[in-house]
Amino acid sequence: MLRIFLIFFLSIGFNGINWAKDAPHVYAFIENINYETGSNHLHINGRFTAGDDNKAGTTFQIQAKDKRGEIVNKNINSERFSIEVKFEDPLPGGLLKIKASAVSPAGERFDLHLADGTQPLAHIPKIYTRHWALLGIILTAIALTYSRRIQQSGLHLANWTQQHVKGIAAGILIFSLSLVLIGITGSSFRIALEGPVAKAISTASGSDARIFKLQSSRGDEWGILTPNILAQVNHTPPFPIINTNLGIDGQNMGILGMTGAPVAQWAAIARPATWGYFFLPLRQAQSWQWQLPFWGCLLALWWLLNLFKPQSAGRNLALATLFCIAPYAAAWSNWPLYFTLFPVLAFSSFIKLLESKRITHALLWGAGIGYSIAAWVLTLYPPWMVTIGTLCALLCIGLLLDRRSSPEIQFKLAASGLTLGLVIATVILGSWWLDTRDAIELTQKTVYPGQRTTLTGGTGSILWTFRGFTNAEAITFGGDTPWTNQPEISSYIWLPLAMLWLCAYGLAREKRNRCLLLGCTIFIVYYFVFTFIGVPEWMARLTLWGRAPTNRTDVSLGLAFIILLCLTRREWFIPLTQERSIWPRKAAAAIIAIGSSCLAYAVLAEMPVFIFPKNSIVYISVFLVFSIFCAWWLTHGKTSGPIALLLILSLVATFGFNPIAKAPKKVEMTPEVKMLASDENGNLHRILFVSGEGMGPHLFAAVGLPTINGVLAYPQLTLWKRLQLPEKDWPIVNRYQHLAFTTGKPANYESYSVSSPWMEWVVVTIDPEKFDFNLTGAQRITAFDEQAENLRKSPLLKEIGKHKGLVWFSVTPPR
Repeated sequence: MLRIFLIFFLSIGFNGINWAKDAPHVYAFIENINYETGSNHLHINGRFTAGDDNKAGTTFQIQAKDKRGEIVNKNINSERFSIEVKFEDPLPGGLLKIKASAVSPAGERFDLHLADGTQPLAHIPKIYTRHWALLGIILTAIALTYSRRIQQSGLHLANWTQQHVKGIAAGILIFSLSLVLIGITGSSFRIALEGPVAKAISTASGSDARIFKLQSSRGDEWGILTPNILAQVNHTPPFPIINTNLGIDGQNMGILGMTGAPVAQWAAIARPATWGYFFLPLRQAQSWQWQLPFWGCLLALWWLLNLFKPQSAGRNLALATLFCIAPYAAAWSNWPLYFTLFPVLAFSSFIKLLESKRITHALLWGAGIGYSIAAWVLTLYPPWMVTIGTLCALLCIGLLLDRRSSPEIQFKLAASGLTLGLVIATVILGSWWLDTRDAIELTQKTVYPGQRTTLTGGTGSILWTFRGFTNAEAITFGGDTPWTNQPEISSYIWLPLAMLWLCAYGLAREKRNRCLLLGCTIFIVYYFVFTFIGVPEWMARLTLWGRAPTNRTDVSLGLAFIILLCLTRREWFIPLTQERSIWPRKAAAAIIAIGSSCLAYAVLAEMPVFIFPKNSIVYISVFLVFSIFCAWWLTHGKTSGPIALLLILSLVATFGFNPIAKAPKKVEMTPEVKMLASDENGNLHRILFVSGEGMGPHLFAAVGLPTINGVLAYPQLTLWKRLQLPEKDWPIVNRYQHLAFTTGKPANYESYSVSSPWMEWVVVTIDPEKFDFNLTGAQRITAFDEQAENLRKSPLLKEIGKHKGLVWFSVTPPR
């Protein structure tokens, strides 16, 4: 939950707050704020903490969203105050920062904050027009599902899809390649390019036109992964295994996860998202990396679902689309889809292997299994790997049990294919291991993430597990406040009671895929047990779920829900209308529908306003209606209605979230910066960027400049040895880190001190007058004006120039 405030914390870092300043004198503080919607009045209550007993003459100034309020009533005594503020126009809905100040009878002015020193906030309740529109769309969609004409059109569309599966797949492939050719991406890297650091050191060519806004919450995409990719592209030579521009020791780029960075090694074969950088211009390569997870997962998942139920290609395409446009996928830059792509390909290849009649076919599908497993391992993010892998493993076992007596399976051919797959996976992963084992060893020894304790689950809450109900508002429309982090709040919409009903009813009625359905059921039950109750530590270790925090496992349950809907058959429920015991079953269905709506209401009504500030009674009504109808339909085996409503809600949540833009053609350092950073022979010096944060210096490496600090996957041993870091401070720096340098007052009055204010940050505070910059290995120091003013106090630094606000210093070598 604390990660919801990541953007807020980062904004503090970027603004260069001086943490060493003494706390100001506090005259009073605010206890609570309430807003009256009808009268546009703000009621503020607070307490005095200083001064004499005569507070009656205290005056106040209140401002909200650049609007100054008029004090229409105030009550003051020696200890407390209460003021009523009137605004001419209604305040915008959501959470607003309130700027409040008080002037004492003696004429002293004080800013008013909450008791903990933070800026006060006011929640302005509002019913938005878009909530009414969404309610209207949902009600219209529900009404249309009962229209015979619409039902007939749906059947015609399903039949047409069934007859044109290959043509549709080819059309999807051609469309996705067309997007790559144009250079379309959803990356928010323009945030970095438009920031002060990039403007001071780099130039980007190509159109910056886009549809929809950039997303600052995707900092790990635009501020970390994309700069890592560009650091590989702009390195000399390009695509090294060890990027020498990232830290004194360099960084092994094969250890980067997600879609990865381009590395000239054999293991790059199993990182298809990076292929474009080796063969295509930068714009098309970035587009390929963005488009592959979405369209690849869509086609692969459609293929798998068609293998489960070949007679339902239309519904399967809708389900695959639903999974790929889910808020969780969009808000995490489609990375969950990339993690799903390879297990799904491996599972589909395994099914085809079991159906093989020729050795050539068996070897082909076996090779596909081996390649997919290698690519899946190289995504290198355990929470998604383990949970999706568990689901696929259970489904695979269930499939084998269902087909154990099938005469069509030729086990010798299957064994040959699996052997080849094992060889291919071993060769690819073995080559990667040989290239990266030193970096892996360093990472395993880190405090974070290497030595995290085994998680046993049981930490999930109802509100957070089912936060997907908020996503139609919180993802695209909730991004204008710093208290709702869209990736963290993104999820899927689940109806757990209906899911368990389908599992239980299906196990009693299904014949052909009963064990496959059993595997899906076991996973769903285990997921909820792990989330809400927890499991013994030995089980967490055995299943590897000890590496999966409960707030990072959503994608696996989302996939399980899609597969459950795929396996659901209307035939399960046909006997329902022929039995005399219809009313008890109808009553059970009604209970499930009502219970599902109660769950939706509880989540939305109790969700804290600082997480979901733009809630309304109309929005809650949308999901009450949605839950009742979807749960009722599902308990009767009807999936088309729920799929349609889920598609609508997912599109509303995600369609405008990521920008639709052209990727830059080139990103490179400016000639002026190259001159400042080079010696007389044109060789680039290593640079230390003093800014108080870690993403900024990472951009130096992105344009090909050797750096000391940035975002590093593991600690730079040489740096800390040269700085003679005390042994007691090693746990502070021994982590994946945003390595930041800043000027200030080091602890214990030394020349420098280290701290880790957040899990992924390492901040080195230096005293420029005492600190020996030569120990860092940097020959150039650079900073913006605020930090540069302090750096000028160093006897070892010589100012050599300034370019676009960035001040450059050379380091005087030791005598």
